[in-house]
Amino acid sequence: MKKIARIIAFMFAFALLLTPCVMAITPYDTYTYSIDGEVLKSPDAYVTDGVAPIDSATIGLDKLDGVKLNNPTDIETDLEGNVYITDQGNNRIVILNRYYEWIATIDTFVNGDGVEDTFNTPASTCVVSAKDSAYRGLYVCDKLNKRIVRFSLDDFTYERTYKEPQINFADDKGSYTPVSCVVDKHGRMYVASDGTTEGIVVLTSEGDFINFIGAPKVSVSALQAVLQTINPFSTKEFTNVPSTYTNLELDETYGDFVYGTVKILEEDEELQLGQITSKAKDYSPVKLLNAGGTDIMQRTGFFAPAGEVAVKLQTVQTSINKNAPKGVSKVLDVSSGPDGVWSIIDSKRSKVYTYDRSGNLLYIFGDKGQQFGQISQAQAITYQTYYIEEEVYNEKGEVIDVYEKEVTKILVLDIANLSFTAYRQTEYAQILSTAIKLQNNGEFDEAKGAWEEVLARNNNFDTAYVEMGKVLYRNAEDQDDLEQALDYFKTAYDTENYAEVFKAIRADVMAKWFIPLVIVIIAVLFGIVKIFTFAGKVNKKAAVKGGKRNLMEELTYGFHIMFHPFDGFWDLKKEKRGSVRASIIFLVITVVAFYYSGIGKGYYYNPKGATATIFGQMAMVLVPFFLWVISNWCFTTLFDGEGSLKDIFIATSYSLFPVPVLVIVSTALTNVLVGTESQIPTLIMAVAYIYMAFLIIVGMQVTHDYSTGKNIVTVIMTLVGMVIIMFIAVLFVSLISKMAGFVTTIANEISYR
Repeated sequence: MKKIARIIAFMFAFALLLTPCVMAITPYDTYTYSIDGEVLKSPDAYVTDGVAPIDSATIGLDKLDGVKLNNPTDIETDLEGNVYITDQGNNRIVILNRYYEWIATIDTFVNGDGVEDTFNTPASTCVVSAKDSAYRGLYVCDKLNKRIVRFSLDDFTYERTYKEPQINFADDKGSYTPVSCVVDKHGRMYVASDGTTEGIVVLTSEGDFINFIGAPKVSVSALQAVLQTINPFSTKEFTNVPSTYTNLELDETYGDFVYGTVKILEEDEELQLGQITSKAKDYSPVKLLNAGGTDIMQRTGFFAPAGEVAVKLQTVQTSINKNAPKGVSKVLDVSSGPDGVWSIIDSKRSKVYTYDRSGNLLYIFGDKGQQFGQISQAQAITYQTYYIEEEVYNEKGEVIDVYEKEVTKILVLDIANLSFTAYRQTEYAQILSTAIKLQNNGEFDEAKGAWEEVLARNNNFDTAYVEMGKVLYRNAEDQDDLEQALDYFKTAYDTENYAEVFKAIRADVMAKWFIPLVIVIIAVLFGIVKIFTFAGKVNKKAAVKGGKRNLMEELTYGFHIMFHPFDGFWDLKKEKRGSVRASIIFLVITVVAFYYSGIGKGYYYNPKGATATIFGQMAMVLVPFFLWVISNWCFTTLFDGEGSLKDIFIATSYSLFPVPVLVIVSTALTNVLVGTESQIPTLIMAVAYIYMAFLIIVGMQVTHDYSTGKNIVTVIMTLVGMVIIMFIAVLFVSLISKMAGFVTTIANEISYR
C-alpha cells in the first residue's frame, strides 16, 4: 500500500513539474521577420491572461440588466487600468475596473439643455485621464448624432457636448461623421470622420473647426493618367475616391503626435504591398502625424510598419492554422504602449504587430480561430497599463519593502464573439521594452546589458543584433567596440549601418597609417607606369623585328590593342602579332579574375558570403566566349568574311585583355568602399564590359574586312545565332536524356523478365 501511495505521489509531483510547460503553450506562434523576409520564431511576448475571453457573462451584464454586448466596436483604457467598451448595438458605454468587473454603464444622460438624451450608434471613446489635465474626461464619438459628448471620469456624469462644427468641404459630398477622436494636452481635438476624405478634422478645445491634416493620397490608374495627359481639358470625372481614417491614437510618450489608421481601398492594396519594402508613406495603412499633418513615422526597419510581410507566399503556415489568409493586412486600429512601442491589429488574420519608434518589427502574435487565446474577428486593440504594490519579504516572511510594479497588458476586442481577450506581457517582452526605453533615453551602457539579455533569450532576433550594434557604435571607446558593432550588423545582414561603422573604422586606419598608405599608392602608380612603359618598348621592338614572336611579345601586344584597336587588330591578323597560346593565357587569366571576383568581394557587396567555384566561373566565361566564336564563324562564312575560325578566336581573346585588370581592380575596391561609394566598382565593371564589347566589334570588323554597317548586321546575327545554338544544345541534351531513360527502362524490363 505504501508503495502504491509513493507511486501516486511521484506521479502527482511530476505532473506539477510539467504544469508550467503545459500552461505556457499558446494556440498561436510569436515571430518576427529577418531582413530577407524569412520567418524568425520568437519567445512568447504576450500570453493570454485569465481562463476565458471576457464576455457579457464574465463582466456580469447578464445579472445586472440581462442586456448582453451587441456589436462592440471599440475598447479603451485609462491610467488606472479601467476599461471602456463602446457597445454600439446597445447605444451605450460599458465601464469596467482593471479586473474587468462592471463599474457603470452610460446609456442615458441629461444633456446641457436639461433634457434626457441618448447615443445614436456610438463609434468609439477617447479617455483623457491625467489628474492635472484641464481636459480630463471620457469623450464619446456619437456617430449618427454627429457630435462628441464628454463625461466626467469621477462619476461618469455628463459635462458638455461638442456639436457638429461648421466645415466648408471641398465638395458637396463631404460630411462630418465622427468615428474616432483624440485630445492633446492643449485641448485640440483630432477627429476621424467617416464622411470626410480631406483628412483628419482638427477642432479647438471649444469644438470649433481649425483645418484638415494628413489627407490620404488619391490613387490614379495608369490609364486614367494617360487619358488625362492626352486631354487635360476633359470634363470626364474619374471615380477615384480618397481613403478615410478609421481610428486615431495619441502618442504621449514623445509628444502630442497622432497615430492614424487609414482605410485602404481594395484597388489600392497593390500600392500598400509595394510600400512594405519601399517604405513609402503615401499608401501606408498607418501614419504618425504631427500638428501640421506631416507623416513623421520612422520606417527604418527591415520592412515598413504595415502588418504582415509575407502577404503573397504566406510563409507563416503554422501547425495550428494551415489555412492562414493571404493578401495585405487589413489594419483597423492602432494603440500606443509604454516605452515608445506601439501595436496595430490586422482584422484579416486577427494578429497583433508591435513596433518601436524606428519602425522595427518587434514581434507578431495572435491568430484567427476559436481556441482560447485566438480571436475570431479582431475589431480594436488597446494597451492596459497600471501599477500595483508588490511586497518584498525576508527569510522570516516579514515585509521589508514595498514597491510599485508596472503591469502591462494588451486587450483585443473580438466583435464576432462579443468579447475581448487580455494578453499579459511576458518577461521577454518586458526586457525588450526596457532595452528600447534605455536606448531612446541615451542610456547606452544600461541598454547594452538589456539587449544582451534579449539576445540571451532570443538569438534569432535580427533587430536585436542591429540595435546592439547601434549601442556599441554610439558608445564606442576604441576600435574594438567598432569592430564588435560590425560583427553585430553582419549577423543581421544590415549593410546600411555596417557601412556607417566601416567608414568610421576606415577613417581611423587612414589617420594612423596615412604616410604608409600614401607611399603604397605612389608605389602602385609607379609600378603601373613602369609596366606600360615596358610594354611599349617591347611592342616597338617587336614591330620592326619581323619573323616569329616570342610569348612575351605576344602577351604585351594586348596593351597595344587596348589603346590602338584598329591598327592593332590589323597587325594581329596580317603581321601575326598574336597566337593561340597567348589567347589561351588571356582566357585563363579572365577565368581566374572572375573567380577572384566571386570569392573576394567585401561584405557590403556580398553580405550572405556567397562564394563561386572555379568550374562555375569557367562556364560563365568560356560558354559565351565559344558560343560567340562559333556563331560568328558560321555567319561570316556565309557573308564572305575573311577571318578564319582561328582568327576569330584570337581576336576575341585579345578583346578580353582589359577585362581581367578592371575586374581585379573593381573587386579589390569592394573591400574598401561602402555606402554611396559602392557605385564606383559597379561603374568600373560597366566600363570593362562596354570596352570589351567595343574591342570585339572593332576586332570583327578588321578581321573580316567589313564595312561598319555590314559588321553591325553580322554582330546582331551572331547574337541571334548564339541563342539558336543554345536552343539546339538544350534540345539535344533533352533528347539524349530521354533516349538514355528509354534504354534504361527497356534494360530494366528485360532484366526483370
